[in-house]
Amino acid sequence: MQASLKLHPTRFSSVSPRSLLLAGTVLGLLTMPSVAHALLLITCPAGTTQMTYSPGLTYTSKLIQYMGSELSGVCTGVGLPAGVSSFTTTFTGETTASCVTLLATDEGDQTFVWNNGAISTWHFTTIVGTSASGQRVLTLKGPITSGLFQGAQVTQVATFLNLDLAACSTEEGLTSASGPSTYLFTAL
Repeated sequence: MQASLKLHPTRFSSVSPRSLLLAGTVLGLLTMPSVAHALLLITCPAGTTQMTYSPGLTYTSKLIQYMGSELSGVCTGVGLPAGVSSFTTTFTGETTASCVTLLATDEGDQTFVWNNGAISTWHFTTIVGTSASGQRVLTLKGPITSGLFQGAQVTQVATFLNLDLAACSTEEGLTSASGPSTYLFTAL
């Protein structure tokens, strides 16, 4: 006896090659890895920023050297890789500045060194500077241009507390500033 397989003519006769092609394409797209950036919402609060100026800032604009360092607070949020929890960064530069222009618009590049050894390069622009009761608040924004989180947007808010603005009237000038700093990393 020979077995035969018979297909029911009404069940499969309505499936066209075009439908099969469309179904295969859809399944392929569903299993293909995404090339879009993953959702990223990371905050690094309670960090510190320290800067020094040489020569010290006075009320007269002059060429100065500046050096600074930052240590982030513990980072948390969506999209943070396992084992990544904080970063440090240092920066140096030269600019013409005074106590009056301490909050002037600035831009540059900064490299974050994450606690796991990964690196991110950030291109920042100072977008807001405010002053109240001896405190200066700077808001900086810009993209991560390379490394970990490339393409993400970064916002930093640094508050320089209790600046000795009286030092601006002395020959030595204002030689340092420090305070808390918060970072926010976002990407859609």
